[in-house]
Amino acid sequence: MYSKTTLNTRFWRITSVLCLCILWADYGSISLHAQTQRSTDNQISAQLRLKNGPRIYSEVDSVRISTPFNVVLVTPSDIEDEIIFPDSSSFPPTLFLSHDSYGSSTSEDSVQYTFQYFGNQDLSLSGLRILYKVNEDTISIPVPTIRLPFSSRLEPIISRGDSLTLNPIKPNFSFFNPWFYALLIGIIAACLALIWWWYNRSRKKLTQPDTSIELPVYESPLQILKHELQHIQQDNYPLTDDAIKIYYSRISDAFRSYYEVLYGFPALESTSRELLGFLNKIVEPSSIIDKIGSLLISADQVKFAKFKPTEEQIQFILEESFICFNLLEERHQRRLQAHKKEFEQFHGLPENTQSGDSLT
Repeated sequence: MYSKTTLNTRFWRITSVLCLCILWADYGSISLHAQTQRSTDNQISAQLRLKNGPRIYSEVDSVRISTPFNVVLVTPSDIEDEIIFPDSSSFPPTLFLSHDSYGSSTSEDSVQYTFQYFGNQDLSLSGLRILYKVNEDTISIPVPTIRLPFSSRLEPIISRGDSLTLNPIKPNFSFFNPWFYALLIGIIAACLALIWWWYNRSRKKLTQPDTSIELPVYESPLQILKHELQHIQQDNYPLTDDAIKIYYSRISDAFRSYYEVLYGFPALESTSRELLGFLNKIVEPSSIIDKIGSLLISADQVKFAKFKPTEEQIQFILEESFICFNLLEERHQRRLQAHKKEFEQFHGLPENTQSGDSLT
């Protein structure tokens, strides 16, 4: 038989061993649960990143020529990721990237692009991709396509910097304006001067014999275009920014004036897109439309987007202008003859009389 002291000692030893076993089992289950939870969290993070892919936003609902607008790319990211966003070479040639800025947070990275558009059709941004560098792997994720329609409407007043605040209420009283009498005296003096001039002119008509009347001279729009291009070629080479703007404007206005005189279309007052639409309407050849469109877009970039061309580009646009002149000369022979005939009929010129002759 064991003594009471011995039994107590064995009891406490067995109890201690059981407690240690229970603690060891709990610690193993906690470690296993932590590893399982960490693996599950990694799977959930990967699934969330795959579900919430890159997003693209635009601050405008349409694009206009040379009007700045912003486009934002947003993508989820982790701390260990290196993200490479699209650069200027990834966008269409009709988009001029003037500025970009980057931002980041704990869960997302973003970039804001500021563009200027120099096309005449709807803008579609597609095929953009974002590169993710994780450890030694590189993943390419496509960006959703965004489409912005083209608009040729005039800019709102607020975009020109004018104020949209209401004018103050006009007062219901007014003071005597001393300039009223001065204005009245000026109008009376102008009327008297006009009457005196008309009286002298009438007397000269009565006293002077009839003189020969010189017929109006017809100037071909094609020859006017040729002389203007030759004058531009002979002028000094443009060196300053203002001189380059004038240089490109003279070339653009020369072709605009040609179509305005030959077809009566207000080309000098129209936008580049409206003029190109008119050329399509009169069924001009694609070679002429492409040349004219290239000249107009280049001039718009220099005038409105502060684009600085190189010496080769400045010389190239003048060479392209003479090539376009040759195409017009071959294409518009019949139209030029009809235009001259309309001029003679309008001024009542006889069939056998050349412009510049005189009738007595």
